[in-house]
Amino acid sequence: MTTLDILLCAFNARYQHTAFGLMCLQANLKDLKPHSQLFETTINNIPRAIVEEILDLQPKIISLSVYIWNIEIITIVADMLKTLRPDIILIAGGPEISYEWQNKQLSQMLDYIITGEGEYEFYNLCKKIKNDNYQKPQKLTVINAKPIDTNNYTFAYNQYTDLDIANRFIYVEASRGCPFSCQYCMSSLDNGVRYFKQISLFAEFDKLLERGAKCFKFIDRSFNINIPFALEVIKFFLNCPQQVFLHFELIPDNIPEPLIKLLKICPKGMIQFEMGIQTFNPEVAKRIKRPLNIKTISENIIKLNKETEVHIHADLIAGLPGETINSFAKGFNMLLQLSPHEIQLGILKRLSGAPIAQHSKQWDMRYSNNPPYEIIQNSTMSFKQLQELQRFARFWNLTVNNGNFKTCAPLIWHRQPSAFMAFSQWSAWLYQQTNSTGNIALNRLAQLLFTFLTDIKNIPASQCAIALLQDFKTVGRCKIPTFLRAHIKNPNDVSIINASNCQIKTKSNVLKRQTIGT
Repeated sequence: MTTLDILLCAFNARYQHTAFGLMCLQANLKDLKPHSQLFETTINNIPRAIVEEILDLQPKIISLSVYIWNIEIITIVADMLKTLRPDIILIAGGPEISYEWQNKQLSQMLDYIITGEGEYEFYNLCKKIKNDNYQKPQKLTVINAKPIDTNNYTFAYNQYTDLDIANRFIYVEASRGCPFSCQYCMSSLDNGVRYFKQISLFAEFDKLLERGAKCFKFIDRSFNINIPFALEVIKFFLNCPQQVFLHFELIPDNIPEPLIKLLKICPKGMIQFEMGIQTFNPEVAKRIKRPLNIKTISENIIKLNKETEVHIHADLIAGLPGETINSFAKGFNMLLQLSPHEIQLGILKRLSGAPIAQHSKQWDMRYSNNPPYEIIQNSTMSFKQLQELQRFARFWNLTVNNGNFKTCAPLIWHRQPSAFMAFSQWSAWLYQQTNSTGNIALNRLAQLLFTFLTDIKNIPASQCAIALLQDFKTVGRCKIPTFLRAHIKNPNDVSIINASNCQIKTKSNVLKRQTIGT
């Protein structure tokens, strides 16, 4: 049984995610680092079992990293910890406890909350607690941390284990902060962008590459706000002896020709851009202070598709103040016509402290009181419409984003005046057949899609069968479903797919797909 002073507890959404925020805290513990340990679990584990593991380590100080997706299980675990070991010092940070903490049950179990970038303040607090003269506070103490100095900072990248590098996402950052004020986002509270020293940063990347890291997810909020810096980062990885996969979140209206020129020489599978479009409604964008230049965005996406191998992941948000179902549908259709590789549909969430709250009264914004605090109704979108959009988003992921029906799925909206309305029909029909938005086995989903296209859309069965056959061949499915065989007139088509390379879904492709949308 091991004893230690400081336990940094991470409650990740899934195993592939890593606790980068807590790694940063631990990396900057200086002389206290040898007395600390990172403890990682997932939100799917049993709270009592988590508490047992934590208490077996006998920590004196526990740090909790609180987000919208893990606050519920953290609250349960913290309650048990304080009941069993009231002497333990509980310290929490993270976006979900840094704002409006007075209204959260979790705050009742905490001794300290550190808001903002907590690396320096966490060390100072732990040092204070370890002092012989330390006295535990009688009530919760909130510490407001100042932004870290990016020129005088200990990176956390050596905290990644070999198992992390082999099996999990490697989160990295070239900068902190965001220059924009989009009201739905916590980054709107930042004060500008600060960059890490390029020489120091690249030295850390070199170490990760030497250890075999191949998949880098940059968490910078606006990677391409500084084009010269962005170019240097991409050039660095282009010069690597092995190909890597890079995920960047970037603003879609700042992709100048020098960046396009560099992206042209990046091989397929190397770059993924996550573009936050959010809305194509100019009035809504202005209302939430989201920059929107539709012409430039459209030109950039078209140019990226035409001239580069960049994988484009574009986001839209449903439920923004003033957005109607018709304007959302129009924006979706516009985005689909630009042909990004993926369209991620999200439902607006009222993040604690985010300025979107100022629109609640005027637009009758009603949110769920439970995490993730999604919008459930407003004055321009009914509860029913938002429910339908939830299902639309889920079935779009299953049918389109997953890449299993690249040939067949477009038949849903082929020659239809509105792709949004056409897919809405499929979504409603699919939900009626399954009464579920959970995972649907691929063969069953294929059969349902075939039935919908032939019976509801009146598309010839032979045309749908050929499209599905091509899709099964593309994703490397060797066994053709019985229902599909009956509609294939040419027996050679089945023998061709059975003889095709069924290992098309390589480890790197799977890893890339897992990274999308995270």
